[in-house]
Amino acid sequence: MGNLWIGTPGALHEIDRAAKTFDRSAELGVNEFRSLSGRVTLTRNPSPVRRIKLGWELLAPRHARLLDRLARRLDGPGPLVLVDPASGNALDPRQAAGKGDPGQAGLNQWFKVSVNGTVVESATAPGTFSFAAVDATSKLAWRARTWSNFPVAPGMRVSFHAPAAFATLPTVAVQVDFKKADGSYLSTVAVNGPLVMATVPAEAALVTPCAAPGAAGTYSLAGACLTYGGPAEQDVPGDGMPPMAVTGYSDTPARPQPYRSIGLDLVEVSSAAG
Repeated sequence: MGNLWIGTPGALHEIDRAAKTFDRSAELGVNEFRSLSGRVTLTRNPSPVRRIKLGWELLAPRHARLLDRLARRLDGPGPLVLVDPASGNALDPRQAAGKGDPGQAGLNQWFKVSVNGTVVESATAPGTFSFAAVDATSKLAWRARTWSNFPVAPGMRVSFHAPAAFATLPTVAVQVDFKKADGSYLSTVAVNGPLVMATVPAEAALVTPCAAPGAAGTYSLAGACLTYGGPAEQDVPGDGMPPMAVTGYSDTPARPQPYRSIGLDLVEVSSAAG
């Protein structure tokens, strides 16, 4: 497990002190209705919302000042990127399972980075996707649903594991492409095999994981994993990297000064404006 990183794309900051309190429960949006006969009916939000509650004691001034700026939106309205050290897979939950929006050709989750190859949707299981490789050069990339590319910071460790169907092939190859904040290409770390690990280079603000099965065929996209701070493992459920906004903040001077006790509440949002 690595450290927590927080900020905006291109300006992530590492908090190298473990939070004393850390609650990352999802808000399921379940409501219970009881009839006069005593029977219970439930309604549920189809997309649970992640809520994060963090608390630090005796936090160093440089970290406290950063969190204060983010909470008061002094660097802009956001939304914020939160690299959760408890997350084992930064891919979207459905994306990690090889699923996406039915009828959208998987464009919100994947895109090809080779001349040939196609993301195909199952005719019998709408919303389930595979990669149809034409030959050994067919290559696929994973898209961050909100950020387009996955936010990173120089010095951070990242690793990517290919989907389970790719990983069984002796011809599989994976890579991570690092890009600047404007999306322009910077460098690549590539390996032959299902797992790549790399340190984010200077100037990099984004990373795009890619994989090539290395042989013609149609392969399920389930089982891929992108991990920050540790080696990626196959078939880890996705947590995603949703945009976050601060909804609660506490700042208590601590002894000895100038250390401070900080509390931060964040919620997954579609927009942080307003």
